[in-house]
Amino acid sequence: HLGYPSVIEAQSSGMNGETYPLASTIRFEFPERQPEISGGKGASQLLHPSGSIASTTLWWYDGGKPRPNDPYRHDSSNKPPKDATADVEAFRGEVPGSGCLIIGEKGKIFSPDDYGTEFFIKLNDEPKFTFYKNHPAAKLVPQTIPRNPSHNGDGQHQEWIAAIKAGKPDMCYSRFDIAARLTEIMLLGCVALRVGKKIEWDGPNMRAKNAPEAARFIKRDNRTGW
Repeated sequence: HLGYPSVIEAQSSGMNGETYPLASTIRFEFPERQPEISGGKGASQLLHPSGSIASTTLWWYDGGKPRPNDPYRHDSSNKPPKDATADVEAFRGEVPGSGCLIIGEKGKIFSPDDYGTEFFIKLNDEPKFTFYKNHPAAKLVPQTIPRNPSHNGDGQHQEWIAAIKAGKPDMCYSRFDIAARLTEIMLLGCVALRVGKKIEWDGPNMRAKNAPEAARFIKRDNRTGW
């Protein structure tokens, strides 16, 4: 996985003491790192010749400008720049209100929803996106993550209950050592918004090296008796 980010920087439409902004753009920088999960033939293509995983920049966009007839709701206009999403717009006719776009050296992967249940691949020399099951590049990558057998919308709940009954946390793919790290990463974007400055993050020690004022947003000190 991505590991800890080293830098988190946020911009917003304006913060106040009661709510988060109508729009925010957050940048997470992940340094070059050693792989923590072994993969197959396809996974090796992610590695540098040194055996490490390349540095990665993750951009988060949400919200937009206030609506003319309702200043407390946004118009969903805060999206990635046009040069990054031109292929997506040509493919779908518009950039959806929610989705994910991964841009690499050899091409792009696009998912049009929050869950990644379906995605499309477009290599640099290809004219358009292709559904991943039909793209030859995807067929080279072995399936290494187990799939939940439930299709009733309650799969994660059933998986969690079964793991508890069996006493085997590894039965849950999104177990605490995965989900907690992911949650921590995204909450650092909220911390950057609250602090109002770029954060240089020390993940193992859970502190902002350049912003001691961020400490109160990272860990609260409860009053005596609580």
